[in-house]
Amino acid sequence: VPQLPSVKLVSSDLQPKLGRGKREKREVMRKHMTRVIAEAMDKDPKVVYIGEDVEHGGYYLVTDGLVKQFPGRVIDFPPDETTLLGAAMGFSQDGLLPIIEIPYSKYLDCGADMFYELAISNWLTNKQCPNGMVIRVQGFDRGVFGGNFHTHNMM
Repeated sequence: VPQLPSVKLVSSDLQPKLGRGKREKREVMRKHMTRVIAEAMDKDPKVVYIGEDVEHGGYYLVTDGLVKQFPGRVIDFPPDETTLLGAAMGFSQDGLLPIIEIPYSKYLDCGADMFYELAISNWLTNKQCPNGMVIRVQGFDRGVFGGNFHTHNMM
């Protein structure tokens, strides 16, 4: 199973470098996330990034610019977490390393059945179907929720 390179962010790396009498603007967390994702994709051509609207920067612009930097490896999916997780399972079993963006933590329940399949299929197949992937979920802060229904009422 391909491994993501480990990246260690030290708190001093995230602090602005201040010169005498100068103030520098801090970068927001999403820019650091974009940089780390780009580094992983640059180091390993098997890394793909999939999710809703990720070709257009995704939610909160975390994937901003990645589609131009890595054509064909940043892929939009419809707003259906079951399909998204199922596709990631297929990508993983084909030797790729998917990074999946699920817009809000609340949406995990929409793909819960497929999530459970991902979690146990390696064990059920005696390690014949590994599912190495990164599931990137956001929305654990106050006021960042995503809604109660989302894909619960899809036809």
